[in-house]
This record gives sequence, structure tokens and C-alpha cells, in this order.
Amino acid sequence: MSFQIYFTDKRRRIERIRVCVADSEEEFRNTTVEELKRKLIPEDQLEDTILVNYYEKTLKKNRTLGFYGIKHEDYITAVRRGSSYTVKIQLQSSHGHKFTETCTFEDDDDEGKGLPRTESMDRIVLMQQTDPWQCRIL
Repeated sequence: MSFQIYFTDKRRRIERIRVCVADSEEEFRNTTVEELKRKLIPEDQLEDTILVNYYEKTLKKNRTLGFYGIKHEDYITAVRRGSSYTVKIQLQSSHGHKFTETCTFEDDDDEGKGLPRTESMDRIVLMQQTDPWQCRIL
């Protein structure tokens, strides 16, 4: 079985394509964000591009997909480093409340504070036992 993600590149205006990342679940979980980035982004744009997940969280390049709990067919987006944009969210309430939020993406470098792959894998067990909407790993 092929393990894939859906990828959107806001820089190159590529809308949701399906990309094969690995041939096994273990290989998929152990793929670092840097390795994934090299598969998706042209060489001349690597340093200026950051990957973010569905929750608009910057993916640190030295961590694994398993660390972030990214699974087969999850969504990953490429954005320009330091860019910001407005996200419009409509709440499902009887009053039809709406609000906007501006997100600015932080640096994806983990130098000096990175986790080894083994520790990253240990976090998977913790994340599988936690509701993803409540789980925030810094």
C-alpha cells in the first residue's frame, strides 16, 4: 500500500494534489518534514518555504510526520516563510457568528531544540491516546 498526503502549494498556486510519501506506514511515520519538503518543493525555493499542517501549525523540519500525528491522506500546505494571511472561519451557531484570524508562520528550524527520531516516535503513542483538537505539542 502507498501512504500519501494531499498537498497544496500557496506559493506556486498548486491546489490539492495527491502525493505518495512512502510504501509502508513505518516509513511514512519516520519521514522527516525536511525529507518531505525536498520531495515537494523545487530546490531553489526550499529555504524560503515552510510546510504547515491542517491546523495551520508550522512543521519543524527536523521532526517526523509521526511526531505531528500526520496520517495517510492528511493535508499539508506550503507557504512562503514569514508570510501571513487571513483565515475566515464561520462558527456553526444559531447566531451565525463570524470572525477572522491572521496567521503568521514561524521559522521551521529546530536547531538546538530538536528531538531525536526515537523521542519523536515515542510521542506517537501519546498522541494516539489524546484528542487531536486538545493536543498541542511545542
